[in-house]
Amino acid sequence: MAQERPWKVLSAQRIVDTPFLRVRREEVQLPGGTIIPDYHIIENRGWVGIVPITADGLFLINKQYKHGIGLEVLEFPAGGIDENEEDPRTTAHRELMEETGYSVEAGNLEFLAHMLANPTGAETRIWWYIAHNVRKTGEQHLDPAEVIENRLITPRELLELIHTGEFAVQGQIPAAYMALERLGFLTHNF
Repeated sequence: MAQERPWKVLSAQRIVDTPFLRVRREEVQLPGGTIIPDYHIIENRGWVGIVPITADGLFLINKQYKHGIGLEVLEFPAGGIDENEEDPRTTAHRELMEETGYSVEAGNLEFLAHMLANPTGAETRIWWYIAHNVRKTGEQHLDPAEVIENRLITPRELLELIHTGEFAVQGQIPAAYMALERLGFLTHNF
């Protein structure tokens, strides 16, 4: 990924600072000299998504209400990187257990992809992992605002949910396709 920063930051001020949301307003100068006095950026540590698959080839997904959209959505387990977590793999293990009660052995957590979410207005980086051979080893430990129902589905059912629009969260769909391909369920004939 490109590391270049062609805009010059003239000033910056954090205008929202809560445990769940931080927003910074910058005054920036573009390469041509134009000054934008109030460019807003959402700050965060990023998040991790996990594509869990059982030993018998079933995907573990969550059905969860998302208040921002006011709907229940189907998605893979995912969550924000905590302040004390330097390695996204630590977050992956924690989020998988918290949201599902399932765990994965360290050697069975495979890096899938690194993605950017809303790079125009946020610093959000996403690390995706495939969790192979997940097993139910505990109970969910949900945040107060979370109500999550876990479902086990086949690869074919995952594709059907994507194509019917029932599995529709941004970032989750490319992770699903990449995992299906990596696991040999999808092949291409270029």
